[in-house]
This record gives sequence, C-alpha cells and structure tokens, in this order.
Amino acid sequence: MSQKYCYYPYTSFTKKIISRYSTINEIIKCFFIAILISNFIFLSIFDNLWLNFISPFLTIFGFLKLFKFNKIKFFYTGFFIGILWFYWVSFSLRFYDLSYLIPIEILFFGLIYGLIFLVCGWFKNLYFRAFMLLSVSYFYPFNFNWLNLEATLVIGIFEPNLRGLGFIFAFIIAYYSLNKFKFISIFLLIFALQFKQNVPNLLPLKIYLANTNINQEIKWKNEYRNDQIKQVLNLINKAIMDGYEFIILPENAIVSYVNLELNLMQYLKEKSHNIGILTGGLAYENDFIYNSAFLFKDGDMKRFDKFILVPFGEEIPLPTFIKNFVNKIFFKGASDIKSAKNLSTYEINGFKITNAICYEVTRPEIYANNPDFVIAISNNGWFMPSTEPNLQRLLIKYYATKHATTIYHSVNGSKSEIITPKKMWIKEFIMQIKSKS
Repeated sequence: MSQKYCYYPYTSFTKKIISRYSTINEIIKCFFIAILISNFIFLSIFDNLWLNFISPFLTIFGFLKLFKFNKIKFFYTGFFIGILWFYWVSFSLRFYDLSYLIPIEILFFGLIYGLIFLVCGWFKNLYFRAFMLLSVSYFYPFNFNWLNLEATLVIGIFEPNLRGLGFIFAFIIAYYSLNKFKFISIFLLIFALQFKQNVPNLLPLKIYLANTNINQEIKWKNEYRNDQIKQVLNLINKAIMDGYEFIILPENAIVSYVNLELNLMQYLKEKSHNIGILTGGLAYENDFIYNSAFLFKDGDMKRFDKFILVPFGEEIPLPTFIKNFVNKIFFKGASDIKSAKNLSTYEINGFKITNAICYEVTRPEIYANNPDFVIAISNNGWFMPSTEPNLQRLLIKYYATKHATTIYHSVNGSKSEIITPKKMWIKEFIMQIKSKS
C-alpha cells in the first residue's frame, strides 16, 4: 500500500520532468531548423564555392523538417528566424541613447515573424503550408520586406525566384506523399535549378565607387562635419587625378543640408566639369527634411529625394497620433523624413539610371521596369558590426538576378561593390578549376 502512495507522486513528478525536457528539446530543434533555413546569410560571408554549393541543400533540409512541424513549432521556428535575420536592426538604438531597448526590439522581431510562421503552419495541409510560405516573401509587416525566402537560394545551384522555391516545396510535398516511391520526388528538384545566367551590363564609364568607414558614433556630430566634407572633396580630387569620369559617394556622405550650402554647391558644380559626382546628403525645403542624392554634372545640380523610407528609422508606419507619441518619447520630438512623390531616374552619358538610397535598393518598386542600371548609396554604419551588410547584399543580388540589373553600390561602413546577376554555380566551378590548372 505504501508503495502505491510513493509510486503515484513519483510518476506525476517524472511526467512533469519529461514534459519540460521534451518542450526544451523541441524548442532547440526549432532553433536548429531556423539556423538551417537562415544558413545562407552566414555561409555566404566566407565566399567559398563549396559552402555556396552546400548552402541551399541545408535550406531544403530545414524546410523538409519544417513542413512536418505542428503549428507551435512553426511559431518557434519563425521566432528564431526573425531573430537570426534581424537582430541587428536594434543596434541603431545605440545612437538614440536607447540601448536598454535592444533586447526588447530583438524579441519584437522574433514575435512578429513567429506569429507569421504560426499562421503558415496553422493548418496541417502541406499544399496550404507551401502556399503560405511562398507568400511570406510578398507580405511586408510594417512595410518591411527583408524576410524573402526566395533569397535563400541566391547562392548555390538553384534559381532564386518563385519557380526555384516553388519546385523545392513541390519536392517536399511529393516526398511526404509518395510513401514507397519517395525517390521519385528528387526529380522535381531539377526544375528548381538555375538554367541560365544573364550577362551583366556595365556602364561604359570609368567609375570610382567610393567606400568610407566613418563610425556612426561621430558621423552626425558637428565637430566632425568639416572633416567629413574635406574627406569627400579629397575623394573627388583623387578620382579626377586618377582619370575617373564619375564618382559615386555613400548615403549622407555630406552630413549637411546640401541645398543650403551655397559655397559647397558652387564648388561641386565647378568640379563637375571634370567629373560627374553623385553624393548622398540631406535637403531642407518648406520645413521638411529629405534624405537625398545629389547629382553634379557639367556645372549643373539635380536632387533626387528618397521615395521609400525605412520603417521606424525614417518614418513611423503607424497612425498619426501614435506616430507623434513615439517620435516625442523616443526620438526627442523629431519628425519623420519627408518622402519623394515618385522614384527618381536620370541619365549619365545617355544611359538611364534608377536612383536608390539604402533601403530602397532592396524594394521591388525600384526594379518594376527591369532597369539595366541602378546606382545605390547606403550607410550601414548604423548596424555595424553585424550581418546586415551581407543580408543587404544578398537581397540586392536577388533583385539583380530576377531583373537582369546591374547595381553600383557605394557604402559607408561596409564594402562598396558592383552587384550583378547570379552566375551559374557550375560555370563558376569550371572557371575555378581552369584557374588552378
């Protein structure tokens, strides 16, 4: 009898321990799957041909496991994906004296994307799950579009678009549906492969793609303003001496209201007889502040204001009364940046250029007309050190591949580069073999 009284409490206690262990184990499993799906952000940093080859297969394995998760595990996987992709967004809070909010913002991103994945996994039907996950790339919470699952295929042998991801999901559905004939499902992956590559267009100009590394801690301090302007002028003079025809400088390379700096404008107009100049800077007009790109060419100046603003960075995408409250409490009463009414385009030596400032270069609106050339300027100093520049580069590569566009990207805080459509992996492999032989 006494043994029974000992037995039942012991069993109950054991069940609680097992249940708790099981829950923790499941959460760890979700974290591991989130890492697999997100691996391309981290492996591509090494720029290694074999890691690039392996990356999409790790992603496929991650999705394969995800499709069989219950809705709670979908939530946890989305939660960790949100953190792995966007933990760095919170780093900008350091420069508003809000560092104490960094953990909260990181958890906020986890929660938002956890809820999105919860919806994707709400129903057990695999077709519905595939459709919902394909739709995630086209759903922009708070107008932020950087969770793009198609971009997980930017490196490797598969096509980074709806076809590529769609046939990978078709493979997963077939794998779980064919029972004894699962091996047949592998053939569906053939239709997800990249079959061609676009030959990159390059501007027939000698272009100086400037790169700066000004720490965000000092970038907007008045005592460093003149030094930064001198650095810009030195870069322009050096580009002229080296025979360049066009120089592209990063976002806010000139930390001033350029349209109000009459002497500086006149100086740059004079220099533009020797070299075309595109530089980032601020503009002030009719009591509004604009984030702008300024083009100086042949003694003339044109201004192109940013059209798509960064959510919670340059605008608060909330109703006005909430927006005003947030700006007052957290941003010392500052107003939102004013946006342009339309996208900006201009011509350089007869070639049409689409203008993009930082976040804009990762938006589909920029590529709506399949432009041959985009000139983009960014300031990644807000988020350094982090994986933000690499994710930005991968997203730009995604759009470059999808629209056969060449992007000239000048950056502060990370690498400036020309980003062209994705090459076929097999061709890169052959080129590497030839280079070693």
